[in-house]
Amino acid sequence: MTDTLNTLFTEELYQISPLPIIIVTKPWTEVQPAEREQLSKILVALKLSLDSVTVLHQSKLDLAALTIKPERVIYFGPLPAGLTHYECIDAQGVALVASEDLSQLITNDPARKKLWSALRQLFSI
Repeated sequence: MTDTLNTLFTEELYQISPLPIIIVTKPWTEVQPAEREQLSKILVALKLSLDSVTVLHQSKLDLAALTIKPERVIYFGPLPAGLTHYECIDAQGVALVASEDLSQLITNDPARKKLWSALRQLFSI
């Protein structure tokens, strides 16, 4: 009977995937309501919400500083060397899409379309 239980209930059943991480370059308290609304619209399009992601502040992108290794990261801010906007890349074993700052996306329709295309690839939509 014990062997049967071990094959039915493997520990892989209990592994919980880490939440997607959203990285912004300013503290959340400084993110303007219009920027929060833009982020919410992006997340709703991905069938996510602010409660289903982790939002972190980093003045510049540093994946090595993350305490939990996420599967997916969306970064809003200035590009570090070697990265390009709106491209789904693998960085240190993490799927990453970098975008312009949220404030710039509000009025930039072509950038939002490019971001959506990259996010569809990131989330396999």
